[in-house]
Amino acid sequence: MDCSGSTETLNITHEESKENIDDESLSTNVKSSETPVEKKPKTQQKKFVRFPLSRVKHIMTLDPDCNNVSKDSVYLITKATELFLEFLGRESGKHSQQGKRKTVQRRDVDAVISEFPQLCFLEGALE
Repeated sequence: MDCSGSTETLNITHEESKENIDDESLSTNVKSSETPVEKKPKTQQKKFVRFPLSRVKHIMTLDPDCNNVSKDSVYLITKATELFLEFLGRESGKHSQQGKRKTVQRRDVDAVISEFPQLCFLEGALE
């Protein structure tokens, strides 16, 4: 193969080269003659949910229609509940700030429920 006339260069950005290299591949490619890289102590894994999964599963099984619940469904219900409450709390907090208050009151939650048509199922739930 004759490469004398070819002057192409390969342009790889720094970010692209970092994507293909991970810590595991670097540590497995270390030769035995080299000094081993010190391993950092493992930190605690980040929790992806804030509510206890066992409690959510218990609440789900209180429904007579749900006898068996999978781990995935418990996780999804837990995550959806967290996102829903985060949205409701954030919007209620905005209403309290508009009223120049630092405490979220019931009227703030009621205002959010009446403002968003998606939350109409909550009307009268706080009474």
